[in-house]
Amino acid sequence: MMIFRILIPLLTGSLMLAGCASDDSAWVKDDTPRSDTDQALADCKYQAEAATIGIGANDHPKTWGEAIGDGLGNAVIQTMDEEELITSCMRAKGFRR
Repeated sequence: MMIFRILIPLLTGSLMLAGCASDDSAWVKDDTPRSDTDQALADCKYQAEAATIGIGANDHPKTWGEAIGDGLGNAVIQTMDEEELITSCMRAKGFRR
């Protein structure tokens, strides 16, 4: 039961941090149709996910608690890295927020 007292606040805090990391404002580019913007964003998201898929892949936790903690930590890091990569990709394609 002690592990749950530690993991519940950790999980809640991690999810709140991950939610704050994303910016939902629309990407725009002069005279670009929404469908082209959506396609560019989908491409950038795919590339970002492919680039960060290995985060935490080589971790070998010894206990159940370590596995949960590592998984949450890795998910937060992956989300933050993906957001940064998506932003860089969209800016490189000429889009802005």
